[in-house]
This record gives sequence, C-alpha cells and structure tokens, in this order.
Amino acid sequence: MPNQNNWYVVTGGPSTGKSALLTELEKLGHPVFPEAARTLIDRSLAEGISVQELRADEKAFQEKVAEMKRDTEAKIPAEQLTFFDRGMHDTLAYMRHYGYTIEDWVHQLMETSRYRKIFLLEPLPKYQQDYARTEDQSFIDNIQQLLRDSYREFGMEPITVPAASLDERVTFVLNHLKQEQPV
Repeated sequence: MPNQNNWYVVTGGPSTGKSALLTELEKLGHPVFPEAARTLIDRSLAEGISVQELRADEKAFQEKVAEMKRDTEAKIPAEQLTFFDRGMHDTLAYMRHYGYTIEDWVHQLMETSRYRKIFLLEPLPKYQQDYARTEDQSFIDNIQQLLRDSYREFGMEPITVPAASLDERVTFVLNHLKQEQPV
C-alpha cells in the first residue's frame, strides 16, 4: 500500500532523545503528537491509578495505546506535515517483546497505518529512568531491533538517526524532509 500522507514517526527505545527532538521540531512550528503510552500513563496518574496498576495487564495496556494511536491518526489530515512520538508499529514491537499474541484487530491497524518516513533514534550514551520509563538496558537493546523489524515488515524502512547532539539530530531530520516531495 503506497504512502498517501505527510506523517513522520520519531521512534527508538526508551531514553533515546525522542521527546527532546520532537520538542525542538515543535518549536520550529511543526505539529507534534506526544507518545500515546506516556499520555495514557499521565492520565491514569491524574486519576489516582499508579503506573504499576495500569501496567499490571501489559497486553491490555499495549492495546489501549494502539487504540489511542488509531484515534489520534483518524483526526489528522493526511496532507498535514505531522510528527508522531512513536507510530502504530511501535505497539507491535512492544507486544512482540513481551511475547503476546497479536490480535487480528491490532494486526489490521498495522496493515492500514503508514508513514512517509520513520526516524529510528540510536540510543544515547546515558539511559535515564523516570516515573514512566522503567525498562532496563537489555530491554532497550532488544526493542531497538524489534522496532526496526516491525516497520520493515510493513514496507517502511526506518532511517537511523545517529546518537549526536540535539542540534545535529534536528538538522538530520530536517534535511530528510527537504528531500521529500509534498503530497
């Protein structure tokens, strides 16, 4: 299925600099949609639900994240240049990491979600855990490959963004956008 939108994904394992890069792109006037998983976690915390409670059923959590991504993408015009903090296929990578069966409706979301380019950020030298980011280094190593594989499986080749300064990463991404033809 050919890509017919102007959407870009910034992805990578935890603490690869996605949020910092997306914040800079947003400052430059580009629409950015935050990571669905973190949004779900923040909403739950505001309702008095702990991260541990929310993620006690990790499969259900990942499926809720996929639903949020689906609902967000349904509202965005295809021609609008948009950056996503993680794309639909990140859900597939996470579910595979945990060894979950991929339900038919989730697989269908993978079939229908397409992006113009996928920017896969290389890990930064120092991993920083926080209230929502609790994974260890072995998880990061595994998820990087699963992310790459999940997008490739559906015909999208991720572009590796080197571990570099924030300014260098912004320039790298913007240079790739300049190579694009408008929809």
